[in-house]
Amino acid sequence: MKRGFTLIELLITIAIIGILASLVLVALNSSRNRAQDAQRKSNAHNLDAALARFYLDKSGYPADTNSEVADGIDIEAADNTCGEPLQSALVIGGHLSSGSTCQEIASNPQRYATSASVNGVATDYSIGWQLSARSDEPISTGNGTYQADGSGAVDTGGAINFTLDGPFEDGAYVFVTYGPQ
Repeated sequence: MKRGFTLIELLITIAIIGILASLVLVALNSSRNRAQDAQRKSNAHNLDAALARFYLDKSGYPADTNSEVADGIDIEAADNTCGEPLQSALVIGGHLSSGSTCQEIASNPQRYATSASVNGVATDYSIGWQLSARSDEPISTGNGTYQADGSGAVDTGGAINFTLDGPFEDGAYVFVTYGPQ
């Protein structure tokens, strides 16, 4: 009697192991995307809370002429801190404990837009953060997940919308929070 495995048995075993390994990798990638999206939502909520504290002190939201456009400004600056006007108003002003709240994971677009600025203060704002996973059902009004249209624009139902072409990918899911509520 011969002992050992035939070539066919070895090939079938290797194929099964390969299929199982690819399934595990897909599941891990999906879990990583959901974890990154949870961090993005947490960061947006932290910014929202800091903006509410700023509003109590200044009766408005931090703004400059660059954030008065429909697609807003980047939340994260090139040096991994909050971009202006958020850095000066929230971090240096003591309303946000760390500029790391503004850091983006995996380079997804994130934007801060306001209504027109009067002496560096605006009456309305919107925060939009593009998500990696499509785990939430899109909504049409209020704070939550929206789906960008074919041009990357998002209509939040709020006072400030991301309406210019871009800044998000076409059809992307975007977590939005805006104020005042």
